[in-house]
Amino acid sequence: MTKLNTTIYRKLFAQAEEAREQGLTKLANGIIDAIGPEPEEDVKEYSYGEFQDDVHKDLWRLATRLMVYYDVESADVSKIDKVILSWASKITDDLESSLAIDHSLKGPLDPAVPGEDK
Repeated sequence: MTKLNTTIYRKLFAQAEEAREQGLTKLANGIIDAIGPEPEEDVKEYSYGEFQDDVHKDLWRLATRLMVYYDVESADVSKIDKVILSWASKITDDLESSLAIDHSLKGPLDPAVPGEDK
């Protein structure tokens, strides 16, 4: 799992603590569970493709949790995957927008292509 850098980790942790103090336990627990026990100290490459794969896997985890909840005995994985791919695109676009990220820009952790300065 790719971890957050120290700066954003500390900011999210502080906001989780503030949410907990305000009685927003579900929000606080969600943030703490998502950010993990510690920030990333060493910067590692993380491509947009790897990011998309991680979102896809996470949404499949969501789908399987739903199957567990309803004790589903069969599923059309092709149908589910089409929904997941659609969700992944929408969620990514909406989150990039809410974070004021220009999705056309390359992320700083994306590996350099041959001939590109990092």
